[in-house]
Amino acid sequence: MTKKKQLDVEFVPGWADEMELTQDEYDALMDGIRQLVTTGEIFENSTPVDELDIEEQEEILEQINRKNTRH
Repeated sequence: MTKKKQLDVEFVPGWADEMELTQDEYDALMDGIRQLVTTGEIFENSTPVDELDIEEQEEILEQINRKNTRH
């Protein structure tokens, strides 16, 4: 029997700053994300970036670049 590696979920400070959430909603969102990772469901329901249309890939890259330049 193969043992699965336990994944840790880390949230970067400020990751949800642009969302208007109450503390309860914020906590529930983080718990939900952790649960998706723990069960593996996050991977089962995901699409690898290289399988997306080129337009979607470019949009993701733009969003990443925008985030990386925010100080």
